[in-house]
Amino acid sequence: MATTDTRAAVSRKIPVPNNYRCAAKMLRQVTEEKKSIKTLLRDEKHFRAGRTIMDRLLVNLPQINAIIAHIDLTTKEPRLNPWLARALISELLYGRGELLGASLPVECVRRHETEIRKAYEATKASIPVVQRFEEPRFVRVNTELLNLEGAKRLMQEEGWILVDEEFPDYQSFLNRVQSLTDSEYMVDFHFNDLLVFPHCSKGYWARAEHLLSKFFLQNKACLVPTYLLKPPKKSVVLDMCSAPGMKATHLASLMKNKGRLYAVERNAERYKLLCQYAAPFGVIKTIQADCLDLTDEQVPGVEYILLDPSCSGSGMLDRLRMPEPVDEGRLYKLAGLQYKLLSHAMNSFPNARRIVYSTCSIHPEENEKVVMGVLRHNSHFRLLDARTELGKEWLNLGSPDYPGVGERCLYARSETDLTIGMFVAVFERCADGEENEIYMAHEQQKESYAKLAAIGSEGRKGKKNRGENNFKPVENEPEVQQRHSSGLVAERQHTSAAEGVSAANGVIGEQSESVSTDSVIDETTANGMIAEPSESVSKKKSKRKTDSEHTDSAIDETTANGMIAEQSESVSKKKSKRKAIPLLHDADKTIEFDAAPIATDEQDADVKIGKSRKKKDRKKQNELLLTVNRPE
Repeated sequence: MATTDTRAAVSRKIPVPNNYRCAAKMLRQVTEEKKSIKTLLRDEKHFRAGRTIMDRLLVNLPQINAIIAHIDLTTKEPRLNPWLARALISELLYGRGELLGASLPVECVRRHETEIRKAYEATKASIPVVQRFEEPRFVRVNTELLNLEGAKRLMQEEGWILVDEEFPDYQSFLNRVQSLTDSEYMVDFHFNDLLVFPHCSKGYWARAEHLLSKFFLQNKACLVPTYLLKPPKKSVVLDMCSAPGMKATHLASLMKNKGRLYAVERNAERYKLLCQYAAPFGVIKTIQADCLDLTDEQVPGVEYILLDPSCSGSGMLDRLRMPEPVDEGRLYKLAGLQYKLLSHAMNSFPNARRIVYSTCSIHPEENEKVVMGVLRHNSHFRLLDARTELGKEWLNLGSPDYPGVGERCLYARSETDLTIGMFVAVFERCADGEENEIYMAHEQQKESYAKLAAIGSEGRKGKKNRGENNFKPVENEPEVQQRHSSGLVAERQHTSAAEGVSAANGVIGEQSESVSTDSVIDETTANGMIAEPSESVSKKKSKRKTDSEHTDSAIDETTANGMIAEQSESVSKKKSKRKAIPLLHDADKTIEFDAAPIATDEQDADVKIGKSRKKKDRKKQNELLLTVNRPE
């Protein structure tokens, strides 16, 4: 026991190797704080020690999590840091195969090594294989200090061998990139100032500080927007979201460092980094401001605009290796900001000729959907075919779910282009008097909807007056009394059976003698409204009197609004107040009337005009719901 305690005490004093600690810290920040590896490496230089372990961690994280759950490691070792445990397991299974040092966390994992390896075999089949590629190292030549031939000579002096081949198509070039040896490099298929080195060269470029002034370590996908903007010499360019400044420096090189380039950044820390990159280029003028507040007076004469706004970063390699659930709420907010920025670029700078919009996202919500929305509401810019503007073959276009937009935009995808994920769209100002086709189609669609709405409105008006237009009074009937100037008629048939009156189509229907005592007669007027019963109707909630308490009743039709009301001669002693009948009704909302057989003699019929207590309600109601009870 003493020996074990002594070993534990010694282990606590032994530090964890630096590369393990850095990988664990990076994994926690990438997972919990949603930071990118690129940002962490830039801000924390010592994190580079754990970069190799971190790369393996991201690829194999799903299986590592499954192994930890399979052996219940967190329960067995509650004091073991969970992020450090993942880094150690990654090194044990996917790295060198053994752990360095004798620190307490290392000893904890070593005690469970047998279980870990068994769990690895048990979970291997259930975990989907992550398709990983060895991304090349892209290096852009600083053409302000060095041309392409000078760069080739310099690389030859450093021991690199140029693969000087002609490729018939883009795919052939990509295949050759993946087969580069440790000492070979190539000139890019699309961009002559971009060199392509094998994946293993990253260590070389991390140590080649003497070359960093002549070269920029920049992913190929980030060059696509700047090349498509195509600003000539002496032009005025606006880089709206410029930090860290790599795109701004490339634009300055394309402009031959002549003209004016406004590089804007709001964040103070990122603005400092932008100033460092922009310092060697006299054409760049840095501005710390919110680009939504920029006006044409502050940056006069802007002709070309590059907009690479904040996005989800779903196209970054570390995000692609560690897929996360899509946060719809965050995408919605980001897309709203991107739409606002792109609209501001189109409407705030009257001299702008061309705008390039790009994101490092692979979600259409931030890409094609934003472009479609902006074009629908801004007629003076049109979308160009980005592949045509690029001038060479490209493999990945936008989604066909957005016709008129998807096929004109470009995507750089890691699985095919060996780059980070990137979306690019190119806009150009329309000629005077012209409008883009997406805007015109949207306006035509709005006009069509307006016409349909107008037709529907006319149809409803026609229905409202249909009872009056189609009504023809019944002739040669002595019992018919016409009460309304528009021709609405109430008919009395000389029968002993209960009668039903329907005014929806101007026709008075007759019920047969076999109608039940509590039959419900629904009278609907031309516009579907329901009229109010006359004053002699009992309340809905009051109990109905027995048949013996009722005598003769009469049906009366008002002249003021064509409504039909019924009054009973002998109603209950306590008269109830009447309420407006609702538009839609069911069994429990039916208002019933007690009535005796209709008088057979017209002179003896007691016909009274129903009066509504509220004129406002009478004007709104045009239909009477009538229930006639005939004593058996």
